Formats: sequence, C-alpha cells, structure tokens
Amino acid sequence: MLYLQLLERMSIIGLAAYIFSQTIFFKRMFTKKFTNEDKLILVVFFSFLSILGTYLGIKVQGGAIANIRPIGAIVAGLIGGPLIGAIVGLIAGLHRYTLGGFTALACAFSTVAEGLTGGFLKSALIKTKHKVLISFFVGILAEVIQVVIVLLMAKPYSAALELEKNIGLPMIIINSLGVALFINILNNVKEDFNKVAAFNAYKALSIAKQTSLYIKLGFNRETAREICEIISNETGSKCVFICDNNDVLYTTCYDELFIKEVIKKFNDSNNSEMIEHQGAYFYIKNLKFNSTNVGLIGLSIKNNYSVDKYYLDFLDELAELLSTQIEIFRLNKIAQNISRAELKALKAQIHPHFLFNALNTIASFCRTNPLKARELILNLSDYFRGTLKRNEDFVKVRDEIDLINSYISIEKARFGERLNYFYEIDDRILDEKIPSFMLQPIVENSIKHGISPKAVGGSVFLKGSYKEGYLIFIIEDTGVGFNPQDNFIKGEGIGITNIKERLNLYYGENYIFDISSSIEEGTKTIIKIPMLEG
Repeated sequence: MLYLQLLERMSIIGLAAYIFSQTIFFKRMFTKKFTNEDKLILVVFFSFLSILGTYLGIKVQGGAIANIRPIGAIVAGLIGGPLIGAIVGLIAGLHRYTLGGFTALACAFSTVAEGLTGGFLKSALIKTKHKVLISFFVGILAEVIQVVIVLLMAKPYSAALELEKNIGLPMIIINSLGVALFINILNNVKEDFNKVAAFNAYKALSIAKQTSLYIKLGFNRETAREICEIISNETGSKCVFICDNNDVLYTTCYDELFIKEVIKKFNDSNNSEMIEHQGAYFYIKNLKFNSTNVGLIGLSIKNNYSVDKYYLDFLDELAELLSTQIEIFRLNKIAQNISRAELKALKAQIHPHFLFNALNTIASFCRTNPLKARELILNLSDYFRGTLKRNEDFVKVRDEIDLINSYISIEKARFGERLNYFYEIDDRILDEKIPSFMLQPIVENSIKHGISPKAVGGSVFLKGSYKEGYLIFIIEDTGVGFNPQDNFIKGEGIGITNIKERLNLYYGENYIFDISSSIEEGTKTIIKIPMLEG
C-alpha cells in the first residue's frame, strides 16, 4: 500500500517537471551559464517542490514521514550543481525539522546530503548519453545515504531501524524513479528544442546560400526582389519586404505606400519589433553592421501570438546573415577603387570559398549537432566582424589571436581530426600592438596549402613571445611543405608579399621575416618586430 501511495504522490513530480520545462528559464539553461538570477529561480522552484513533497508525505510511526521531498533536492543538484543542491536541501531540511518527530534532525541533515550528492554527480550526468539511467542510480545512492544518516542520528536506534525496514525500500525505489522521471521529461523537451533549433538554423542557412548569389550582384531593387521571393517561398510568409536606409526596395505583397506606413511605426532604436497596421501584423528587424543600420527586413505574421521565440530566433539569425552579406558586397565595391595589392589583400580577408565551405560545414552540423551549428554561426559572424571592421593599421595581439581562433574553430569543424591547432602566447604581450592581419593570413596558408592537401592532415602551431624589446612570432605546420627554391606556392605569394611590404613600410630594415620549408615535413615562419613605444 505504501508503494502505491508514494507512487500516487510522485505524479506531482511529473506535473512539476512539465511546468518547469515550458518556462523561458528552462530554455536559457541550455544556451548560457547561470546568472545569479537564474540560480535564485532554481533555489526557489526546487525548494518549493521539496517542501511540497514533505506535505504530500505519509505519516508513519513516531511522527516520521514517508515522503518525496528528496526528489527536489537531488534534481536541483543535478541541474545546478553542489551549491544549489545544498541550499535547496538546507531550506527543505529546515522546514522538515520544524515539523518535529524523532527523525526530524536526521531528515534535515539527509536532505542537505542528498542535494550535495546530486550536485557532485552533475558532471557524470552531463557527460553520459544515458541520462535517465544515471539519474536513477544517483537517486538510489542519495536515498541510501539518507537511510544511513537516519540510522546513525535518529534515537532510539531500534525505532529508526524499524522505521527504515518499513519505508526505506519504498522511498529508495519511488524517489529514484521520481528523479529519473524529472530528468527524462527535461531531456525530452530539450531534444525537441534542439530539433526546432536545428531546423531553423538549417532553413536560415539555406536561405542565406540562395540569397548570396544575388547580393553579390548588388543591393538594389532587382536583387531585393529575388531575395524577398526566396524568403517568402522558404518561410511561407505572405509578405516579405526589404528596405535600405532611403526607400522600400521590394515587397512581395501590399504596395510601397502601405509598407512605408508600416515602417513609420517602427522605432529605429529597437533592434526588432512587432508592428500592427490596418489589421496586418509584421515582424521587422534591422539589417545592421557594426551597430550601423543598413536597412530593414520585414515578414508578415498572423498576429502577435502566432509566432514563438524559436521562429523569432530564426528571423534574427537570418537577418544577421543577410547583414553580413550586404556588408561584404559594400566592402567589395569600395575595394574596386583601391590599388591592386590592397584589393588582393582585402579579398583574402573575405575569401568566397572560405564562406561557401563554412556555410556547408555549418549546414551539415544542423542535423547532427544543432548546438555546435549555432556556435559555428557565432564564430563565423565573429570572424567576418573582425575582418570587416578593421580600419586601423595596428591591432592588439589579443585581437589578432581572437580572429585566428574564430577562423580556426570553423576550419577545425570542417577538417575534424585532420586539423590540430595549438597556440602559446605570452600573456605579457597580449596588449602590445602589431600590424593588422600580420598572423592570420599565414595561419590560413598553413591550413590551405599545408594541411589540406595532406591525406592524414596535420597540426598548426602558433607561438608568441618577446625578447630584448622585440616581439617574436613563430607559425609552424606539419603539412606537405614546399621547395624553397620555388619561392612561394601558387596563391600564397600575394598574401606573404603584402605582409612583407607592410613590415618594410613600418619598420624599415628593423624586422625579420623568414620562411623555411621541407617537402612532406612542413613549413615554419618566423616574424620578429620591434615593440612599439608607448
């Protein structure tokens, strides 16, 4: 009978897990680290759940209570870690202590212990694919610890022993099932979230790949028409419109005057906004780069309640990709008016093949690892921001390293285990300034011309140090190498020449730029430049 009574009360755990999984906070759990506000929410929710578990308990001999209180403390630890588990256990334990009974103090201590048990085993839950099974065994371990504490602390011992004979096994089994049930519900909802995110990311990339064919021809009425039609077909949105900073370039539905009236209601200070005009609803998003608005994109929706956050995230990602493509077009247009050497260097920064390969790599991860795909989208965005916004001649070493790391993360996803990257930079030189794009093109050459042609792949090493007033950088790879007598392999010469010309301009003869290479052994580049004063 006790089994059935506890099982009946455990159903409340399933309801609590479902409610928790539907909150905005639950989605945030898997996209970022916990803030203090997040931790407070966890403590409040699971403390309430544990206290509720006490009240739902079944009173037995001597004022003891067979209950489901431990579930809240254990799950709090599994989700939030030892500190959260301990705090929830302490709150629920103190509440249990106020209810009295010869096991009151022992139950208070054991609840804290169970929260800590869940917290210390959080890493095991994260690493395994068998989360439900592991959470079940964590529940068993925590409940066994509770039994031990009650037997050690509750007096008289004979009464404690008799109590555990009656309720020990039922509580171990039911509460462990409750922990597993809670984690299973959360895990299933998380997988659903990932599927939606993967689909939206894949759709955004699909649209971006199609629109890139037109944006490279210019950002005007003709290309806007093609882009709007593509987005309308892919999203099923009846009306899609695109504007630049001066006019409506194209709209698939409604006339331009109507769209202009819609735009008047949009607050430029907002990044995005839902607008209602004459019974029609639109989601409008700024197209921007480096915090500067370059236009607007708008899609019609049924009403303010017909779209969820995942659809809005999809629209935001799409707008980011379009913004980057527009800025690349504008920069390439500007590049037509500068000298040939500068043009070649600039095109090397925004290599179309790299962008195409990166998009294909991300698209492949959308199906297998959506969180990794989202991470790569951010890395790609960081990389292009880093290349496009650089107008100054000199940058800090840390900024150049960040740019390289963003580039490497994308290439590593593409090459997998064929590419290894190691860097060792002296912390004392991170704020020193070096010529912009002095290191990244060399790392890119190492991968493109050294590692890529090699069937088994290889490694790239980047070291940075200083000695006697000079900054010293060594870029080395284990790629296919080349014959030094052939000068530089095809496609590498322009980038290397550009770097050498700028070093000569900035430092005269007071620098070293040396490249050595051996066939099938790799290439090593050494750069030594004086530290800038001030």
